[in-house]
Parts: sequence; C-alpha cells; structure tokens
Amino acid sequence: MLLLLGMNISFAQEESRLLINPGRETFVHFPSTTMGSAYVVTFFLPENAVPLHENYPVIVMLGLTPKHAEHVKNFQQKNKALVVGINFEEKDYEQHADKIVAFLSRELLPYVDTNYLTKTGPENRLLAASGERAARVALRVVQNPHLYGGLFLASPGETWTANLLPPVRTLVAGNQRELALAQQFFEQGGKEYGPDFALRYLPQQEDWFAFNASYLWAARQEVQLVKLDAAVAPSHLLLDNSQTALLRVWAQLANGGLFHYIALQPRFSPPYLQWDPFAGALKALPGATAGRVIIRNGASKPNFSVKIKLKKPKKA
Repeated sequence: MLLLLGMNISFAQEESRLLINPGRETFVHFPSTTMGSAYVVTFFLPENAVPLHENYPVIVMLGLTPKHAEHVKNFQQKNKALVVGINFEEKDYEQHADKIVAFLSRELLPYVDTNYLTKTGPENRLLAASGERAARVALRVVQNPHLYGGLFLASPGETWTANLLPPVRTLVAGNQRELALAQQFFEQGGKEYGPDFALRYLPQQEDWFAFNASYLWAARQEVQLVKLDAAVAPSHLLLDNSQTALLRVWAQLANGGLFHYIALQPRFSPPYLQWDPFAGALKALPGATAGRVIIRNGASKPNFSVKIKLKKPKKA
C-alpha cells in the first residue's frame, strides 16, 4: 500500500508528497530553493525500508525514475548503495543547466546525508548521467572533487568539446565514435587509462545504468592497466580495398576488470593498413602483402599483436 504524506513547505509551488514503497521512497514535487518543486526525486533503498541498518555509499543517477525500480533492484544486488534518481529530461539540461548544477552541488547531498544512513565523503559518492546534455551538466558538477569521487557517462556524444576534464575517475560507455572521442580527450589531458578513466561499449538493448560501480570505487593500484588484447573480424582482407575489418581491443586491469580500449594512432608493420578509430575499421592499402600487424599506443602495457592475413583476390 502506498503511504502519502502531505508536507507544508512554504516555498513549494505544489504540495510535496512522499510515496513509500518497499525498497524505495519517492518524493513528488521535491522542495528545492534552486529548482522549485517541479521534479521527482526517488530514493532507491539498499534495504526494504528505513531506518537503514548500516551506512551505505551513494549513487546519484540523472534521469532515473520510479519506472526503473526493477532494474535498480538488480543493480543493487551487485552494488550495495543508496541510489538517488531525479526525473530530469533532455530539455531540462538545456534550459536549466545552471540550476541543476547548483542543486546537485549544494542541496541534494546534504539532504541525503541528513535523512539516510550514508557513508559521507566524495570517495563514497558517484554521479551517473546518460546522454550528451546530461553529460555536460555532470562534467560541470564534478569539477568540484569534494562532492563526487567518481563519474559514469553513458552515450555522451561529443560533449568533450566542452573542455571540462574531470578530476575524478570516469567510466564512459557508448558506441565506437563516442569511445574514441573520449579516449582522445582523456589522453590529450594527460590522463592514464585505468586509474583515471576506462571505456566500455554500450549495446543499445542494455540499460544505461547497468555499469560497473566497483571500478569507480576501486583503489588506484587495483585498476592499473596490465594487459591489452585484440581481435579482428573478419581475419582475411582482400587487396582491392573493398572490405573493412573491425578491430576491438580489450584492456585488462590489475583486479581482473575487463574494459575496452581505442587505439587512436597505431603503427602497422608492414605498413599496409589504414585505421579509422572513430569507425573502428581497418582497410588494406593497395600493394599490401600478408604479414603480422603490430599495434602500439601510449598505454602502460601498450604492446599487443593481431594476425591479419591479407589475401590477394583471385584473378578472373
């Protein structure tokens, strides 16, 4: 049964209501001095009800609503945390970016720490956002490293043009182009793969918030890059430049975590291949012969090899 509690808050434009369900509390018309009372904030509990029995870390997810309750429940089975969702939409990030930044920076965390048992400090807080506009807002918020200690961005598009290098560990999930842009952005900013950032492909059918929170919380020595491995499909290319092959690179971290890596400017030996990191595609150049392809890039353990047989087309 839902329990509705009326709350008299003078600055709220509409009556605030607290909807209590097993495992979550939903604050309709959440009162905010910066945002007014236009939004719904949902607290997905790591236990069935409050008061909580122990202190938990906090994950704030932009755009999350009560409709995601079942997905969040599955997520919390692996990540014991208090998950806070705010029902922001795309238009909100465009029209109210400054207010959202202020709300996430000044109001939300004090409310959470006051009303729930939480592990305080930035090392126990993560911020997650999905979409390009939400990513831009999230990048602004984490510029203050005293608020959130980790950042997850799903499908961030080309938000990196905002030139806001995050000072916290960041996990980026997206398609080939989005990951290549992210890798380029972090490397140009002097960030190290593993301790500072990691990448993973995001299948369209996968829920964006099904991310690996343990990576963002792990100690620095646990997320050092240990090994790179790669695969090419198909393994045979014709020499008439009519085919492309997809190259995928996996990055293994010290704690066994497996992510993806984008080789931005690899060197090939023999030099008979051209590589487009934004499409993830290899093409054979005219005159290519069969050989072993060696790819090198600026990572802690940068050397790995991929065998690609360049097959001459049959004569008519």
